[in-house]
Amino acid sequence: MHKPVTILTGFLGAGKTTFLNHLLEENRDVRYAIIENEFGEQGIDNELVIRPYETIVELNNGCLCCTLNDNLYDILNELFERREQFDEIIIEATGVADPTGLAEPFIAHPVIKKHFPLTSVICLVDAEQVHTQLAETEEALNQIVFSDILLLNKTDLVNDQRIREVEAKLRQLNPLARIIRGAIGHYPTINYREGNQEKLTELLDRGHHHHDQGTEDKTFPVQRPHHHHHHDHTEEMHSISFTFDRPFDHAKLTQQLFVYLNLQAKGLYRIKGLLWLAGHRERFLLQSVGKRFDIKEHGVWAEGVPKRSVLVFIGKNLPAKGLENMLKKGLATGEYREY
Repeated sequence: MHKPVTILTGFLGAGKTTFLNHLLEENRDVRYAIIENEFGEQGIDNELVIRPYETIVELNNGCLCCTLNDNLYDILNELFERREQFDEIIIEATGVADPTGLAEPFIAHPVIKKHFPLTSVICLVDAEQVHTQLAETEEALNQIVFSDILLLNKTDLVNDQRIREVEAKLRQLNPLARIIRGAIGHYPTINYREGNQEKLTELLDRGHHHHDQGTEDKTFPVQRPHHHHHHDHTEEMHSISFTFDRPFDHAKLTQQLFVYLNLQAKGLYRIKGLLWLAGHRERFLLQSVGKRFDIKEHGVWAEGVPKRSVLVFIGKNLPAKGLENMLKKGLATGEYREY
């Protein structure tokens, strides 16, 4: 029984989790196994798509979910044992991942290839930020080059001329890929299941000479190969996380973030955070890409769980002390209303 696999990639802040939620909503009759691969000291994305931290679990929408830390083969062995519980697999890659490392087992390992065929690699491309990302990072380029569907996202934030320029650049970098336009709330229906494994193999062969794996394995469980990818290019990229047990003042924090992002945020690619704001019963979600940031309600605090803010900054050569001082200036002072 074949279980098709889709890899969802794209640079930090491109909108992968939002698009994943769209796919889940659009395909309510499909039972997905979601493999979440996250970069950073603290996970915030588990709050964006409701998923816990531990191994493979069933979500209330019927999907299975797990977190990929190091060994994809172990996860696939367990999923094979539970293959009656799902129809398809979606792997959401970290924003700095080279998708070839995730795709290689599905292309090169005969047992995995047979039972879990890779149908497509979808790369979300931020229409507003992609030129900067390509100029500064190798990761963004690799993600675009090694995908067979390029979803040009956030097209509502740029004009038609910019969209045409970006599409021309994408065609230059990856002439084999399908390019599709999209924006939050206006994603087209993508027939991602009609992938072409020969095309994907060709894309992977462009920059990586993969070896035929698992020749000793005739069925599951499969063994992790002795050789595997080392993604040294992510070493410069790092994350810094901050936790505060006092609430933020919404206005103060907004001012601090605006000044920092517009004047000082060199090397910063992404901010994600769950916020405790003074005077509010609800939790708030902070997301930032480039100079843009957004703070919006994100449900209520779970009963019995202490309120606290957790923020994760991802980038290169980030000044930890400077970021901490900036955030402290946004904290509420004096008396604040508690719920």
